[in-house]
Amino acid sequence: MFKFTRNKIKPAFTLIEMVISISIITIVTALFIVNYHSANKRTDLTMAAQNLVSDLHLAQNNALGLVKYGLGSSAAVPPGGWGISFATSTNSYTLFADLDAPGDPGYLNYDPPTEGIIDYGARTTSLPAGISIIELRTFRADGGSDLNSQANVTFLPPDPITNIYRVDTAGTSTAIEIKLQETQNNSIKTIRVNFLGLAEVID
Repeated sequence: MFKFTRNKIKPAFTLIEMVISISIITIVTALFIVNYHSANKRTDLTMAAQNLVSDLHLAQNNALGLVKYGLGSSAAVPPGGWGISFATSTNSYTLFADLDAPGDPGYLNYDPPTEGIIDYGARTTSLPAGISIIELRTFRADGGSDLNSQANVTFLPPDPITNIYRVDTAGTSTAIEIKLQETQNNSIKTIRVNFLGLAEVID
């Protein structure tokens, strides 16, 4: 005797449900990747700001420690101390030795051919891709401020005395704010240095 059974229809995804599911997964993945890259850039910006503060402290320590600039027996403590040179719209800054003593014509200025030699102890630091120095604002004793295209922060031993030098107008200031910006989110970090040599990230 033959027994007939009905074929049961098993539940399954339809083509439309499959397409909708894949679309949702794709959108969620894309959002995650965008947020991941944004978070990475903000982290790079934070690290770049902290590294800049560390390099300012390094220049200060070089001045305090009377670190010599040069090679072998010709190496000497730079008469103008150690400093950092900044310029807007660049993605780097330079730790340099000021070879001019106070009162000399080139004092507080950065002269790349002679004062930025890497083998002698200078160093140029490149910021991460997509991050640059967008503003150098110096503050005067009268409370006013100036925007500069180039500025130097130097530390003169043995104290060390902090000098904030406006290259554009050949004058000194009481404080400087260096603003770094990353291009993906336009996030900004500001580093402030005052006349006492205190360097910190303020926002």
